[in-house]
Amino acid sequence: MTREQIISLQEGLPGPPDLIETHISWVLLGEQRVYKIRKPIRYAFLDFSTRERRKADCEKELALNRRTSPDIYLRVLPIREHNGALSLVDGPGQVIDHAVEMVRLDNRRQMDVLLQGNEVSVADMQHLARHLARFHQVADRVDMAPSAHGLWLDFADVLKVEALTSEILGVGAAAELRQCVSMAKRLLDDLEPRILARHAQGFTRDVHGDLHTRNIFLMPEPVLFDCLEFNDHLRQIDLLNEIAFLGMDLESMGRSDLWTAFLQEYQQKLPVILEPNDKVLLKFYCGYRANVRYKVGALRVMQDRNCLDVNALENSFQHMRGYFEEV
Repeated sequence: MTREQIISLQEGLPGPPDLIETHISWVLLGEQRVYKIRKPIRYAFLDFSTRERRKADCEKELALNRRTSPDIYLRVLPIREHNGALSLVDGPGQVIDHAVEMVRLDNRRQMDVLLQGNEVSVADMQHLARHLARFHQVADRVDMAPSAHGLWLDFADVLKVEALTSEILGVGAAAELRQCVSMAKRLLDDLEPRILARHAQGFTRDVHGDLHTRNIFLMPEPVLFDCLEFNDHLRQIDLLNEIAFLGMDLESMGRSDLWTAFLQEYQQKLPVILEPNDKVLLKFYCGYRANVRYKVGALRVMQDRNCLDVNALENSFQHMRGYFEEV
């Protein structure tokens, strides 16, 4: 589908719903329902280039997210075109794409929103840690071990936005980006024995994969949604890699205190830091998650220059860089 078709679909729905655009999808937010539609794109880490691939990914998203939010993810719906009009209802017309239908939750309970209002407590973080530890304890173990080289390749993928980094943030920033990639390589080479040992200890699990504060609702029981379904490799990871996204996100908001509270409670319920090198590895994973955030922001700018916020991009870059000044 094109953005023009998405707008046409939006205008034909009750409300009409609000439209949110990310680097890989369009999301229509109605009063009671949410519809997520994939963009027809291909990156190194995903392939939504055909309708069949997008439908398969919708079905996978539904199945995987029902592990943590079964009452939220409802079904996969066909998008039909009939007499020039687009709809999400059963009936006549050619199927041109698919959408995942979800229940809309109260956005005021979204964790990033609560954090902005200083409404997240240590007790909330402890509750979240216990909830997440229970999910991780029953998550499937993964047979294939992560490798230091594979982790470095994931990290080095950020060099695909090197040219934009140079253009927007300057040649000095582009040089610093390359330096971060080099430092990550040296660090991972040193940590490789521990990475493999942790896999042998059962820490590589099929988990959420995209666990930042915008993907968490703090309800009476926390709701984790929008897991990373489109790439098994990026979701089947060490538990330290999983929780690092939350830690990086909290630290980027200046809430290291909440990250510490979460980590202490999580460690008590599910010990994942067993020796000093595990702390170093967690710091790397936080830096890697900051790398992902910067890359996603840069890719979004490459798609649409109208969304460019130089200060936000600069802050994201410097946050990533800061982790590699510490390790």
